[in-house]
Amino acid sequence: MKKIGPLLRLTLALVVLCVALVLQADFLFGLLPDRAQQTRAMHKDVAQALSVQVAYLLEIDDHRTLQRTLNDIAMRNEAILSLGIRKADGALILQAGGHKDTWRVARDGKTRFEQVSVPFQARGEHWGTFEIAFNSVTKRTLSQWLTEPLVVMILFILTAGTLAFGLYIRRALQHLDPSSVIPERVQSAFDAMAEGVVVLDARGRILLANKVFRKLSGPAGNLTLGNALSDLPWLAGSFPKDGTPPPWSNAITQKTANSGYTLEVVTAGESEARRLVVNCAPITDQGGSVRGCLTTFSDVSELHRTNEMLRTTLAELSAAKDEVQHKNEELKRLATRDPMTGCLNRRSFTEEFDVLFEQAREHGQNLICVMMDIDHFKKVNDTFGHAVGDRVIKEVARKLHDACRADDLVCRYGGEEFCIVVPQLGLAQAMEFAERVRLKVMHECAAALRDIEGLNVTVSLGVDVLTDAVSNPAALIDRADQGLYRAKRTGRNKVCAYEEGSTMATMVASPAPSPQENTHAPT
Repeated sequence: MKKIGPLLRLTLALVVLCVALVLQADFLFGLLPDRAQQTRAMHKDVAQALSVQVAYLLEIDDHRTLQRTLNDIAMRNEAILSLGIRKADGALILQAGGHKDTWRVARDGKTRFEQVSVPFQARGEHWGTFEIAFNSVTKRTLSQWLTEPLVVMILFILTAGTLAFGLYIRRALQHLDPSSVIPERVQSAFDAMAEGVVVLDARGRILLANKVFRKLSGPAGNLTLGNALSDLPWLAGSFPKDGTPPPWSNAITQKTANSGYTLEVVTAGESEARRLVVNCAPITDQGGSVRGCLTTFSDVSELHRTNEMLRTTLAELSAAKDEVQHKNEELKRLATRDPMTGCLNRRSFTEEFDVLFEQAREHGQNLICVMMDIDHFKKVNDTFGHAVGDRVIKEVARKLHDACRADDLVCRYGGEEFCIVVPQLGLAQAMEFAERVRLKVMHECAAALRDIEGLNVTVSLGVDVLTDAVSNPAALIDRADQGLYRAKRTGRNKVCAYEEGSTMATMVASPAPSPQENTHAPT
Protein backbone atom coordinates (compact mmCIF):
# COMPACT_ATOMS: atom_id res chain seq x y z
CA MET A 1 0.00 0.00 0.00
CA LYS A 2 1.37 3.39 -1.01
CA LYS A 3 2.10 5.68 1.92
CA ILE A 4 0.73 9.21 2.17
CA GLY A 5 3.27 11.83 1.18
CA PRO A 6 4.55 14.45 3.65
CA LEU A 7 2.74 17.28 1.84
CA LEU A 8 -0.64 15.54 2.17
CA ARG A 9 0.06 14.59 5.78
CA LEU A 10 0.78 18.21 6.69
CA THR A 11 -2.33 19.38 4.86
CA LEU A 12 -4.61 16.85 6.58
CA ALA A 13 -3.12 17.71 9.97
CA LEU A 14 -3.89 21.40 9.47
CA VAL A 15 -7.45 20.63 8.29
CA VAL A 16 -8.16 18.37 11.29
CA LEU A 17 -6.73 20.99 13.62
CA CYS A 18 -8.96 23.63 12.07
CA VAL A 19 -12.06 21.41 12.44
CA ALA A 20 -11.17 20.71 16.08
CA LEU A 21 -10.89 24.44 16.80
CA VAL A 22 -14.30 25.09 15.23
CA LEU A 23 -15.92 22.32 17.30
CA GLN A 24 -14.27 23.62 20.48
CA ALA A 25 -15.48 27.16 19.79
CA ASP A 26 -19.02 25.93 19.17
CA PHE A 27 -18.96 23.89 22.38
CA LEU A 28 -17.74 26.83 24.47
CA PHE A 29 -19.67 29.70 22.91
CA GLY A 30 -22.53 28.07 20.99
CA LEU A 31 -21.61 29.79 17.77
CA LEU A 32 -23.56 27.40 15.55
CA PRO A 33 -27.37 27.14 15.89
CA ASP A 34 -28.95 23.97 17.33
CA ARG A 35 -31.59 22.85 14.87
CA ALA A 36 -33.22 20.55 17.45
CA GLN A 37 -33.76 23.41 19.86
CA GLN A 38 -35.05 25.62 17.08
CA THR A 39 -37.52 22.90 16.06
CA ARG A 40 -38.64 22.43 19.65
CA ALA A 41 -39.30 26.14 20.04
CA MET A 42 -41.19 26.18 16.77
CA HIS A 43 -43.33 23.24 17.93
CA LYS A 44 -44.24 25.10 21.11
CA ASP A 45 -45.21 28.20 19.16
CA VAL A 46 -47.36 26.14 16.80
CA ALA A 47 -49.03 24.35 19.71
CA GLN A 48 -49.82 27.60 21.55
CA ALA A 49 -51.20 29.21 18.40
CA LEU A 50 -53.45 26.22 17.70
CA SER A 51 -54.55 26.00 21.35
CA VAL A 52 -56.14 29.47 21.13
CA GLN A 53 -58.35 28.35 18.25
CA VAL A 54 -59.15 25.05 19.98
CA ALA A 55 -60.09 26.84 23.23
CA TYR A 56 -62.45 29.10 21.36
CA LEU A 57 -64.22 26.20 19.66
CA LEU A 58 -64.46 24.35 22.98
CA GLU A 59 -65.92 27.42 24.61
CA ILE A 60 -68.73 27.64 22.05
CA ASP A 61 -69.12 23.86 22.25
CA ASP A 62 -68.73 23.37 18.50
CA HIS A 63 -67.28 19.88 18.55
CA ARG A 64 -68.03 19.23 14.91
CA THR A 65 -66.08 22.21 13.69
CA LEU A 66 -63.33 21.43 16.15
CA GLN A 67 -63.00 17.85 14.80
CA ARG A 68 -62.86 19.11 11.22
CA THR A 69 -60.26 21.64 12.20
CA LEU A 70 -58.06 19.00 13.86
CA ASN A 71 -58.32 16.76 10.79
CA ASP A 72 -57.31 19.60 8.45
CA ILE A 73 -54.31 20.49 10.61
CA ALA A 74 -53.09 16.88 10.74
CA MET A 75 -53.52 16.48 6.98
CA ARG A 76 -51.93 19.76 5.88
CA ASN A 77 -48.92 19.89 8.23
CA GLU A 78 -46.36 17.14 7.56
CA ALA A 79 -44.53 17.87 10.78
CA ILE A 80 -47.62 16.97 12.88
CA LEU A 81 -48.36 13.30 13.41
CA SER A 82 -51.55 13.62 15.48
CA LEU A 83 -53.64 15.95 17.62
CA GLY A 84 -55.94 15.34 20.53
CA ILE A 85 -57.99 16.98 23.33
CA ARG A 86 -57.83 15.22 26.64
CA LYS A 87 -59.86 16.06 29.72
CA ALA A 88 -58.35 16.26 33.17
CA ASP A 89 -59.54 12.77 33.99
CA GLY A 90 -57.53 11.38 31.02
CA ALA A 91 -60.45 10.84 28.68
CA LEU A 92 -59.60 11.60 25.02
CA ILE A 93 -62.66 13.43 23.73
CA LEU A 94 -61.36 14.46 20.26
CA GLN A 95 -58.43 13.25 18.13
CA ALA A 96 -56.96 13.39 14.62
CA GLY A 97 -54.20 11.35 12.91
CA GLY A 98 -54.53 8.36 15.20
CA HIS A 99 -53.59 10.32 18.27
CA LYS A 100 -54.60 7.51 20.63
CA ASP A 101 -51.87 5.24 19.21
CA THR A 102 -49.27 7.95 18.68
CA TRP A 103 -49.31 9.67 22.07
CA ARG A 104 -47.18 7.99 24.69
CA VAL A 105 -46.64 9.18 28.27
CA ALA A 106 -43.42 8.35 30.07
CA ARG A 107 -43.46 6.60 33.41
CA ASP A 108 -42.56 9.82 35.22
CA GLY A 109 -45.62 11.49 33.66
CA LYS A 110 -43.65 13.65 31.30
CA THR A 111 -44.08 13.59 27.56
CA ARG A 112 -41.36 12.82 25.12
CA PHE A 113 -39.37 15.47 23.28
CA GLU A 114 -41.53 15.25 20.08
CA GLN A 115 -44.82 15.69 22.02
CA VAL A 116 -46.23 19.07 23.14
CA SER A 117 -49.25 19.58 25.47
CA VAL A 118 -50.99 22.88 26.28
CA PRO A 119 -53.16 22.91 29.44
CA PHE A 120 -56.70 24.43 29.49
CA GLN A 121 -58.15 26.24 32.49
CA ALA A 122 -61.86 26.61 33.35
CA ARG A 123 -63.03 28.70 36.28
CA GLY A 124 -59.54 28.62 37.72
CA GLU A 125 -59.26 24.85 37.60
CA HIS A 126 -57.42 22.49 35.26
CA TRP A 127 -59.96 21.40 32.64
CA GLY A 128 -57.73 19.38 30.28
CA THR A 129 -54.92 19.58 27.74
CA PHE A 130 -54.44 20.11 24.03
CA GLU A 131 -51.90 17.50 22.80
CA ILE A 132 -49.85 17.56 19.57
CA ALA A 133 -47.42 14.79 18.48
CA PHE A 134 -44.71 15.98 16.04
CA ASN A 135 -42.33 14.00 13.87
CA SER A 136 -39.15 13.06 15.71
CA VAL A 137 -36.37 15.66 15.32
CA THR A 138 -33.70 13.09 16.26
CA LYS A 139 -34.57 10.69 13.45
CA ARG A 140 -33.27 12.34 10.26
CA THR A 141 -32.52 11.16 6.77
CA LEU A 142 -29.01 11.43 5.31
CA SER A 143 -29.96 14.50 3.27
CA GLN A 144 -31.39 16.18 6.40
CA TRP A 145 -28.31 15.31 8.39
CA LEU A 146 -25.99 16.70 5.68
CA THR A 147 -27.81 20.05 5.83
CA GLU A 148 -27.03 20.51 9.50
CA PRO A 149 -24.99 23.72 9.94
CA LEU A 150 -22.26 21.97 11.87
CA VAL A 151 -21.96 19.21 9.28
CA VAL A 152 -21.93 21.73 6.43
CA MET A 153 -19.22 23.72 8.21
CA ILE A 154 -17.04 20.63 8.76
CA LEU A 155 -17.45 19.42 5.15
CA PHE A 156 -16.56 22.87 3.84
CA ILE A 157 -13.44 23.07 5.98
CA LEU A 158 -12.37 19.57 4.95
CA THR A 159 -12.78 20.30 1.24
CA ALA A 160 -11.70 23.90 0.95
CA GLY A 161 -9.09 23.58 3.66
CA THR A 162 -7.41 20.60 2.02
CA LEU A 163 -7.15 22.48 -1.27
CA ALA A 164 -6.10 25.81 0.23
CA PHE A 165 -3.62 24.42 2.76
CA GLY A 166 -2.13 22.04 0.16
CA LEU A 167 -1.50 24.80 -2.35
CA TYR A 168 -0.13 27.12 0.29
CA ILE A 169 2.26 24.55 1.79
CA ARG A 170 3.46 23.45 -1.65
CA ARG A 171 4.17 27.04 -2.58
CA ALA A 172 5.82 27.75 0.74
CA LEU A 173 8.11 24.73 0.41
CA GLN A 174 9.45 26.12 -2.86
CA HIS A 175 10.75 29.18 -1.03
CA LEU A 176 12.31 27.29 1.86
CA ASP A 177 16.08 26.92 1.83
CA PRO A 178 16.94 23.37 2.92
CA SER A 179 20.58 24.38 3.34
CA SER A 180 19.62 26.55 6.32
CA VAL A 181 18.76 23.48 8.41
CA ILE A 182 21.84 21.46 7.38
CA PRO A 183 24.72 21.51 9.88
CA GLU A 184 27.68 23.58 8.75
CA ARG A 185 30.06 20.61 8.77
CA VAL A 186 27.69 18.66 6.52
CA GLN A 187 27.30 21.62 4.16
CA SER A 188 31.10 22.06 4.05
CA ALA A 189 31.57 18.40 3.14
CA PHE A 190 28.83 18.74 0.55
CA ASP A 191 30.53 21.78 -0.99
CA ALA A 192 33.94 20.11 -0.91
CA MET A 193 32.88 17.51 -3.47
CA ALA A 194 34.76 17.78 -6.74
CA GLU A 195 31.66 17.33 -8.85
CA GLY A 196 28.40 19.23 -8.92
CA VAL A 197 25.72 17.62 -6.75
CA VAL A 198 21.99 18.42 -6.79
CA VAL A 199 19.21 16.94 -4.66
CA LEU A 200 15.81 16.94 -6.40
CA ASP A 201 12.33 16.20 -5.17
CA ALA A 202 9.96 13.71 -6.83
CA ARG A 203 8.93 16.35 -9.37
CA GLY A 204 12.47 17.18 -10.45
CA ARG A 205 12.70 20.48 -8.54
CA ILE A 206 15.93 21.62 -6.91
CA LEU A 207 16.03 21.20 -3.14
CA LEU A 208 19.76 21.48 -2.56
CA ALA A 209 22.84 22.20 -4.67
CA ASN A 210 26.50 22.48 -3.78
CA LYS A 211 28.92 25.23 -4.81
CA VAL A 212 30.40 23.29 -7.71
CA PHE A 213 27.00 22.97 -9.38
CA ARG A 214 26.21 26.62 -8.74
CA LYS A 215 29.39 27.63 -10.54
CA LEU A 216 28.40 25.53 -13.55
CA SER A 217 25.54 27.95 -14.22
CA GLY A 218 27.97 30.80 -14.87
CA PRO A 219 30.42 33.09 -13.13
CA ALA A 220 27.71 34.56 -10.89
CA GLY A 221 26.51 31.14 -9.74
CA ASN A 222 22.89 32.30 -9.46
CA LEU A 223 20.45 29.49 -8.69
CA THR A 224 16.86 29.59 -7.40
CA LEU A 225 15.84 26.66 -5.24
CA GLY A 226 12.41 25.19 -5.95
CA ASN A 227 12.70 25.54 -9.73
CA ALA A 228 12.73 22.49 -11.98
CA LEU A 229 16.26 21.41 -12.87
CA SER A 230 15.31 20.90 -16.52
CA ASP A 231 14.09 24.53 -16.70
CA LEU A 232 17.53 26.01 -16.06
CA PRO A 233 18.38 28.06 -19.20
CA TRP A 234 21.93 26.74 -19.54
CA LEU A 235 20.70 23.12 -19.32
CA ALA A 236 17.48 23.36 -21.33
CA GLY A 237 19.28 23.91 -24.64
CA SER A 238 21.47 20.81 -24.28
CA PHE A 239 18.68 18.22 -24.31
CA PRO A 240 17.82 16.29 -27.51
CA LYS A 241 15.21 17.91 -29.73
CA ASP A 242 13.24 14.65 -30.02
CA GLY A 243 11.62 15.17 -26.62
CA THR A 244 13.70 12.58 -24.75
CA PRO A 245 13.28 13.25 -21.00
CA PRO A 246 16.37 14.19 -18.98
CA PRO A 247 18.16 11.40 -17.10
CA TRP A 248 16.91 12.47 -13.65
CA SER A 249 13.31 12.21 -14.85
CA ASN A 250 13.97 8.66 -16.05
CA ALA A 251 15.62 7.81 -12.72
CA ILE A 252 12.55 9.05 -10.82
CA THR A 253 9.89 7.45 -13.03
CA GLN A 254 11.73 4.15 -13.62
CA LYS A 255 13.19 3.90 -10.07
CA THR A 256 16.59 2.93 -11.51
CA ALA A 257 19.98 4.61 -11.61
CA ASN A 258 20.92 6.37 -14.83
CA SER A 259 24.64 6.95 -15.33
CA GLY A 260 27.02 8.04 -18.06
CA TYR A 261 24.66 10.54 -19.71
CA THR A 262 26.68 13.19 -21.58
CA LEU A 263 25.62 16.79 -22.05
CA GLU A 264 27.31 19.63 -23.90
CA VAL A 265 26.33 23.00 -22.42
CA VAL A 266 27.35 26.58 -23.08
CA THR A 267 27.12 28.82 -20.03
CA ALA A 268 27.08 32.60 -19.89
CA GLY A 269 30.46 34.22 -20.41
CA GLU A 270 31.99 31.15 -22.04
CA SER A 271 32.56 30.68 -25.75
CA GLU A 272 33.46 27.00 -25.60
CA ALA A 273 30.96 24.29 -24.74
CA ARG A 274 31.41 22.27 -21.59
CA ARG A 275 31.08 18.51 -21.59
CA LEU A 276 29.28 17.18 -18.50
CA VAL A 277 28.76 13.56 -17.49
CA VAL A 278 25.50 13.17 -15.53
CA ASN A 279 24.81 10.34 -13.07
CA CYS A 280 21.42 10.00 -11.37
CA ALA A 281 20.21 7.78 -8.53
CA PRO A 282 16.64 7.75 -7.16
CA ILE A 283 16.07 8.44 -3.46
CA THR A 284 13.49 6.04 -1.98
CA ASP A 285 11.87 5.63 1.40
CA GLN A 286 11.44 2.42 3.40
CA GLY A 287 8.36 1.49 1.39
CA GLY A 288 10.20 1.78 -1.92
CA SER A 289 8.46 4.98 -3.01
CA VAL A 290 10.63 7.51 -4.84
CA ARG A 291 11.00 10.71 -2.85
CA GLY A 292 13.57 12.43 -5.02
CA CYS A 293 16.78 12.03 -6.97
CA LEU A 294 20.48 12.59 -6.31
CA THR A 295 22.12 13.96 -9.46
CA THR A 296 25.82 14.57 -10.02
CA PHE A 297 27.48 16.61 -12.79
CA SER A 298 31.11 15.84 -13.61
CA ASP A 299 32.90 18.43 -15.75
CA VAL A 300 35.09 16.38 -18.10
CA SER A 301 35.72 19.22 -20.56
CA GLU A 302 39.46 19.30 -19.89
CA LEU A 303 39.70 15.53 -20.11
CA HIS A 304 37.68 15.62 -23.34
CA ARG A 305 39.98 18.27 -24.81
CA THR A 306 43.02 16.25 -23.75
CA ASN A 307 41.54 13.11 -25.34
CA GLU A 308 40.79 15.06 -28.51
CA MET A 309 44.37 16.32 -28.61
CA LEU A 310 45.60 12.80 -27.98
CA ARG A 311 43.41 11.41 -30.76
CA THR A 312 44.64 14.16 -33.09
CA THR A 313 48.23 13.41 -32.17
CA LEU A 314 47.70 9.69 -32.68
CA ALA A 315 46.09 10.37 -36.04
CA GLU A 316 49.01 12.57 -37.04
CA LEU A 317 51.46 9.92 -35.84
CA SER A 318 49.58 7.27 -37.82
CA ALA A 319 49.63 9.47 -40.90
CA ALA A 320 53.33 10.14 -40.37
CA LYS A 321 53.93 6.42 -39.92
CA ASP A 322 52.07 5.68 -43.13
CA GLU A 323 54.07 8.37 -44.88
CA VAL A 324 57.33 6.97 -43.53
CA GLN A 325 56.27 3.48 -44.58
CA HIS A 326 55.36 4.81 -48.02
CA LYS A 327 58.71 6.58 -48.25
CA ASN A 328 60.49 3.43 -47.08
CA GLU A 329 58.67 1.41 -49.71
CA GLU A 330 59.58 4.04 -52.27
CA LEU A 331 63.18 3.97 -51.11
CA LYS A 332 63.15 0.21 -51.17
CA ARG A 333 61.72 0.28 -54.68
CA LEU A 334 64.33 2.79 -55.77
CA ALA A 335 67.03 0.71 -54.11
CA THR A 336 65.89 -2.61 -55.57
CA ARG A 337 64.25 -1.63 -58.86
CA ASP A 338 65.46 -0.21 -62.12
CA PRO A 339 63.84 3.25 -62.35
CA MET A 340 63.11 2.95 -66.08
CA THR A 341 61.61 -0.53 -66.32
CA GLY A 342 60.59 -1.41 -62.79
CA CYS A 343 62.60 -4.60 -63.01
CA LEU A 344 64.95 -5.74 -60.24
CA ASN A 345 68.36 -4.15 -60.32
CA ARG A 346 71.52 -6.26 -60.25
CA ARG A 347 72.10 -6.06 -56.50
CA SER A 348 68.53 -6.93 -55.48
CA PHE A 349 68.32 -9.60 -58.15
CA THR A 350 71.49 -11.24 -56.89
CA GLU A 351 70.20 -11.37 -53.31
CA GLU A 352 66.86 -12.93 -54.25
CA PHE A 353 68.46 -15.28 -56.79
CA ASP A 354 70.79 -16.62 -54.10
CA VAL A 355 67.78 -17.47 -51.92
CA LEU A 356 65.91 -19.26 -54.72
CA PHE A 357 69.07 -21.10 -55.74
CA GLU A 358 69.67 -22.45 -52.21
CA GLN A 359 66.01 -23.47 -51.81
CA ALA A 360 65.98 -25.30 -55.13
CA ARG A 361 69.28 -27.03 -54.32
CA GLU A 362 68.10 -28.02 -50.81
CA HIS A 363 64.69 -29.39 -51.87
CA GLY A 364 65.79 -30.81 -55.22
CA GLN A 365 63.53 -28.51 -57.23
CA ASN A 366 63.90 -27.27 -60.80
CA LEU A 367 65.17 -23.76 -61.47
CA ILE A 368 65.78 -22.13 -64.84
CA CYS A 369 67.61 -19.01 -65.88
CA VAL A 370 66.84 -17.10 -69.08
CA MET A 371 69.10 -14.40 -70.49
CA MET A 372 67.48 -12.08 -73.06
CA ASP A 373 68.90 -9.34 -75.25
CA ILE A 374 67.16 -6.92 -77.64
CA ASP A 375 68.40 -7.53 -81.17
CA HIS A 376 70.26 -4.70 -82.95
CA PHE A 377 69.49 -2.26 -80.15
CA LYS A 378 72.44 -0.02 -81.03
CA LYS A 379 70.98 0.35 -84.52
CA VAL A 380 67.64 1.39 -82.96
CA ASN A 381 69.35 4.14 -80.98
CA ASP A 382 71.39 5.28 -83.98
CA THR A 383 68.39 5.27 -86.32
CA PHE A 384 65.49 6.51 -84.14
CA GLY A 385 67.28 8.13 -81.23
CA HIS A 386 67.78 7.27 -77.57
CA ALA A 387 64.25 8.36 -76.62
CA VAL A 388 62.79 5.70 -78.89
CA GLY A 389 65.39 3.27 -77.56
CA ASP A 390 64.14 3.93 -74.02
CA ARG A 391 60.56 3.29 -75.14
CA VAL A 392 61.65 -0.01 -76.67
CA ILE A 393 63.32 -1.08 -73.41
CA LYS A 394 60.19 -0.15 -71.42
CA GLU A 395 57.87 -2.05 -73.75
CA VAL A 396 60.08 -5.15 -73.71
CA ALA A 397 60.17 -5.02 -69.87
CA ARG A 398 56.36 -4.65 -69.80
CA LYS A 399 55.95 -7.78 -71.96
CA LEU A 400 58.33 -9.67 -69.69
CA HIS A 401 56.28 -8.76 -66.62
CA ASP A 402 53.09 -9.82 -68.40
CA ALA A 403 54.57 -13.22 -69.27
CA CYS A 404 56.05 -13.95 -65.84
CA ARG A 405 54.44 -14.93 -62.56
CA ALA A 406 54.60 -12.95 -59.31
CA ASP A 407 57.27 -15.29 -57.88
CA ASP A 408 59.51 -15.07 -60.96
CA LEU A 409 62.55 -12.79 -60.91
CA VAL A 410 62.88 -10.27 -63.76
CA CYS A 411 66.06 -8.22 -63.78
CA ARG A 412 67.44 -5.56 -66.08
CA TYR A 413 70.87 -7.06 -66.27
CA GLY A 414 72.45 -4.49 -68.58
CA GLY A 415 71.46 -1.71 -70.95
CA GLU A 416 69.22 -3.81 -73.21
CA GLU A 417 69.86 -7.15 -71.55
CA PHE A 418 67.44 -8.89 -69.15
CA CYS A 419 67.74 -11.94 -66.90
CA ILE A 420 64.73 -14.03 -65.86
CA VAL A 421 64.73 -16.70 -63.13
CA VAL A 422 61.74 -19.05 -63.03
CA PRO A 423 61.48 -21.75 -60.31
CA GLN A 424 59.97 -25.24 -60.72
CA LEU A 425 60.33 -25.52 -64.51
CA GLY A 426 62.21 -28.21 -66.43
CA LEU A 427 64.27 -27.61 -69.55
CA ALA A 428 61.46 -28.39 -72.01
CA GLN A 429 59.04 -26.08 -70.17
CA ALA A 430 61.77 -23.42 -69.98
CA MET A 431 62.26 -23.55 -73.75
CA GLU A 432 58.49 -23.18 -74.27
CA PHE A 433 58.35 -20.25 -71.86
CA ALA A 434 61.26 -18.50 -73.58
CA GLU A 435 59.66 -19.02 -76.96
CA ARG A 436 56.37 -17.46 -75.73
CA VAL A 437 58.34 -14.47 -74.49
CA ARG A 438 60.10 -14.11 -77.84
CA LEU A 439 56.87 -14.24 -79.79
CA LYS A 440 55.11 -11.86 -77.38
CA VAL A 441 57.86 -9.26 -77.79
CA MET A 442 58.01 -9.65 -81.58
CA HIS A 443 54.26 -9.21 -82.13
CA GLU A 444 53.10 -6.95 -79.32
CA CYS A 445 55.96 -4.44 -79.07
CA ALA A 446 55.61 -3.48 -82.71
CA ALA A 447 51.88 -2.87 -82.12
CA ALA A 448 52.62 -0.69 -79.09
CA LEU A 449 55.18 1.33 -81.10
CA ARG A 450 53.19 1.56 -84.32
CA ASP A 451 53.68 5.33 -84.43
CA ILE A 452 57.37 4.72 -85.28
CA GLU A 453 57.57 3.60 -88.90
CA GLY A 454 60.07 0.92 -89.85
CA LEU A 455 60.68 -0.21 -86.27
CA ASN A 456 60.73 -3.94 -85.57
CA VAL A 457 61.62 -5.32 -82.17
CA THR A 458 62.94 -8.85 -81.65
CA VAL A 459 64.89 -10.53 -78.89
CA SER A 460 67.30 -13.42 -78.55
CA LEU A 461 67.17 -15.71 -75.51
CA GLY A 462 69.47 -18.20 -73.85
CA VAL A 463 68.18 -20.84 -71.42
CA ASP A 464 69.74 -23.14 -68.87
CA VAL A 465 68.38 -25.30 -66.04
CA LEU A 466 69.88 -26.05 -62.65
CA THR A 467 71.89 -29.30 -62.61
CA ASP A 468 74.46 -30.88 -60.35
CA ALA A 469 77.12 -29.33 -62.56
CA VAL A 470 76.03 -25.81 -61.58
CA SER A 471 77.67 -24.83 -58.33
CA ASN A 472 76.35 -21.29 -57.81
CA PRO A 473 73.92 -18.73 -59.27
CA ALA A 474 76.66 -16.98 -61.22
CA ALA A 475 77.48 -20.25 -63.02
CA LEU A 476 73.81 -20.72 -63.99
CA ILE A 477 73.66 -17.13 -65.33
CA ASP A 478 76.89 -17.71 -67.26
CA ARG A 479 75.56 -20.89 -68.88
CA ALA A 480 72.30 -19.10 -69.87
CA ASP A 481 74.42 -16.24 -71.21
CA GLN A 482 76.35 -18.67 -73.37
CA GLY A 483 73.04 -19.85 -74.79
CA LEU A 484 72.20 -16.20 -75.56
CA TYR A 485 75.49 -15.69 -77.38
CA ARG A 486 74.83 -18.80 -79.39
CA ALA A 487 71.38 -17.45 -80.38
CA LYS A 488 72.89 -14.18 -81.50
CA ARG A 489 75.66 -15.89 -83.51
CA THR A 490 73.16 -18.12 -85.26
CA GLY A 491 70.91 -15.37 -86.57
CA ARG A 492 69.17 -13.71 -83.58
CA ASN A 493 65.39 -13.72 -82.84
CA LYS A 494 65.57 -17.24 -81.47
CA VAL A 495 65.92 -19.28 -78.28
CA CYS A 496 68.99 -21.40 -77.54
CA ALA A 497 69.69 -23.67 -74.58
CA TYR A 498 73.14 -24.13 -73.11
CA GLU A 499 74.89 -27.35 -74.13
CA GLU A 500 78.32 -28.78 -73.42
CA GLY A 501 80.74 -28.68 -76.42
CA SER A 502 79.80 -27.24 -79.75
CA THR A 503 76.34 -28.82 -80.16
CA MET A 504 73.51 -26.30 -79.70
CA ALA A 505 69.83 -26.96 -79.01
CA THR A 506 67.85 -24.17 -80.61
CA MET A 507 64.27 -23.10 -81.20
CA VAL A 508 64.38 -20.88 -84.27
CA ALA A 509 61.93 -18.10 -85.05
CA SER A 510 58.52 -19.45 -85.93
CA PRO A 511 55.30 -17.90 -87.30
CA ALA A 512 53.34 -15.80 -84.84
CA PRO A 513 50.94 -17.89 -82.72
CA SER A 514 47.38 -16.89 -81.89
CA PRO A 515 46.84 -14.12 -79.27
CA GLN A 516 45.64 -16.72 -76.79
CA GLU A 517 48.93 -18.57 -77.01
CA ASN A 518 50.98 -15.39 -76.67
CA THR A 519 49.56 -14.40 -73.30
CA HIS A 520 50.00 -17.69 -71.39
CA ALA A 521 52.30 -17.47 -68.36
CA PRO A 522 54.52 -20.42 -67.45
CA THR A 523 53.02 -23.12 -65.33
